[in-house]
Order: sequence, then C-alpha cells, then structure tokens
Amino acid sequence: MASQSDLLFHRLVRDFGRPAPTDLARRQLLDSLAQRKLLTTGTSVLTLLASPEIIAELAARGASVTAVEPHEELLEQARRRLTGTTATVHWVRRDPHRLPFRRAFDLILSIGLVLGTSGNEVEDQEFLRSLAAALRPGGTLVLELPNRDLLVREFVERFWAELDGLRVLIRQDWDVPMGTVRLDWHFVWPHGTVETRQVALRLYCAAELAARCRDAGLTMLEWWGDDNATPYGLWAPRLLLVARLGSEPTEPLVVGSERG
Repeated sequence: MASQSDLLFHRLVRDFGRPAPTDLARRQLLDSLAQRKLLTTGTSVLTLLASPEIIAELAARGASVTAVEPHEELLEQARRRLTGTTATVHWVRRDPHRLPFRRAFDLILSIGLVLGTSGNEVEDQEFLRSLAAALRPGGTLVLELPNRDLLVREFVERFWAELDGLRVLIRQDWDVPMGTVRLDWHFVWPHGTVETRQVALRLYCAAELAARCRDAGLTMLEWWGDDNATPYGLWAPRLLLVARLGSEPTEPLVVGSERG
C-alpha cells in the first residue's frame, strides 16, 4: 500500500508544470473536442491519469470510458467519488506505460503527465507507439504536456508550495540542452519530519514531440495552448497535442486486460 508521501509524490509528478484547472471536469476541453466531432455520443474513450470529474463528465456526454490508474488508493478514491452517479466506467489498474490495448478506442486523453517520466527516451517512444496501437483507424490522441519553453523562462531554482495543508520545498535543476529537469520535493510534516522525493523528467519541445509522433505512426492535427483550443505559443499555459492515427487494417481490439 502506498504511503501518504508516495501519493503526494505521484500527484506532483502527474500535475507538474501545468496550471491547476478552475473546472476539474475540464468541460472547455471536452467542448473543444466535441465541436470538432472528436467526442460524440458513443465515442470509446481511454483516459490516462484523469480526474474523477473528467471521467464523470465524459460518461455524462455518452462516451464509453475506460480509465487507467496505476495506484490502487487513487483508483479507489475515484471510484468512491463516482458512487451515486450514472457514470459507467471500466477501471484498469495498470502502469500507463504498459498498455495492453489494440485498436480499441476512438479517443485517448492523456491528461496526467506520462510521457517523459520514465527517464528513458526509448521507453517514451514505445509509450507513444502503444498509444497509437490502442487507437482505432482514424482515432485521435490528445496528449497534455507542460510548455517546456515557458517553464524554462520562468525558472525559479527553489520555492515553497502547499499541498493539502502540507508545506513542500521544491528545488529544480535544469539541463536545458538535454531538455531534462531534476526535481527534489521536500515534504515538511507537521511534526517536523522531512521526507525527500526525487525525479528527473524529460520535457519535450513541440518539434521533438512532432517527430516522435510521426515515428509512432501518428499524424499531427493541431497544437493547442489551452483547453479552449487557442493555438499553442511561447506563452501558452500548457501544451495540448491533438494527433490522429491514419487508416490501416483493423487488428484485434484488446490483447489482455487488467481490471481494477
């Protein structure tokens, strides 16, 4: 069972570098997809690390939702928060880097940070290929990432933050030529104990990401800088890649699965 500091650490990684949404259901993002006919009633959607609010909103719009979450405690929290709603969700407790799906989904929403967290660029490329493999021909991937250029310009080496009433000291060390940032999070507990967690993230610029997506068989559609589909630019708060899988012969829908 994961400790409280483990869960805090995982939350900080998946939310790194992106502004907290004022609407946890991200309705504006889903509206942008619906306006482009990428999200309609009956759409088969795979979510990676999405909040319960997003999952519930997708279900309310008539989508068939499969939600991947690797941590049992967070998965159970999401299940409990959806109790009493009409949402029908297939929950999968699994590392999102190890997806078993083949030609199963019309739309994939990778909302939490996954790409770049493995510390291995070869694994990052394999992750993109697994996303492409999970899409049906003509299916769409929405991949949300931090705006690396903005983070570099606004770099602060050391600062304090608060998470769920807990003080956290954050130290950052950027290797700009390599596109990596090393993060040290120091959790200061009320009784005075300090726990430290470390991670190195590979953050991709748009040009690198485009090349890697093409290598995975994905065609670029649009770059968005926010949920309202404004064009991506240097000062955009986030990077949202919208890419499509071209038409090709159909493969089996799912090869293995792991239910939570």
